[in-house]
Amino acid sequence: MKKGIISLIAAVVLMLAACSRHGEYVSDGEYVLYKYWTFSFGTRYDTLPGADASTFRSVNAWLGRDAKNAFFKSELVEGVDVATLKAEKYPLFRDKNDYYYKTSPMRVADMKTFKVVKWLDDSFWAKDAKCAYYDTTHIVGVDIATFKVKDYCYAVDKDHVFYLGEILPLADPKTYEDNWKGFYSRDKSHIWCMGELLEDVDYDSFVVDDDWSAHDKFGAFDHHRRVGAAAADEEIE
Repeated sequence: MKKGIISLIAAVVLMLAACSRHGEYVSDGEYVLYKYWTFSFGTRYDTLPGADASTFRSVNAWLGRDAKNAFFKSELVEGVDVATLKAEKYPLFRDKNDYYYKTSPMRVADMKTFKVVKWLDDSFWAKDAKCAYYDTTHIVGVDIATFKVKDYCYAVDKDHVFYLGEILPLADPKTYEDNWKGFYSRDKSHIWCMGELLEDVDYDSFVVDDDWSAHDKFGAFDHHRRVGAAAADEEIE
């Protein structure tokens, strides 16, 4: 019985979250509006700037178009070829020339080979024959032949670790462990917290206390910053 109640509560929470994310397009014949629900303010209506009500149609619950323009929810997306507009998975869509993440063009290097490798809620890793991507970020210095997404937050190639699309300096792709303990990660020589390098850490004595805090023999860390006596000594200097 208890398990059933928990499942019901979880289902309601997910449903409400979905309602707060996606809405619907409505029109009064003159204006087009995006209708959606929020926890804080209830039902809201946002006017689509410059939308032509006579030619407007919904592509889905978060993407629309009129004869000339495309809209992500209520926001105008510039430069889209509306005749070839196609929704992918939220919030990704495309036309014949490019992919778009929300309102931003991705400027994909090779449309024919582009594919999403892994989704992270509203974000994603992707690649094509020429480039790798994290959302709209073109990943610089990547070796496509050896590029692999290892987890939601990080990927590797033969030479690098990429954290949320950026090269993680000093990280060794052969020994790197993401979410090693809590939000801390490590390789054979270095330790990070959510992509931030812990400086002046004693690697051998480092112990993770919980998701966001840890210590070594010289003192404590809050996230990636040293706190306590060691931090006070640094201020005195």
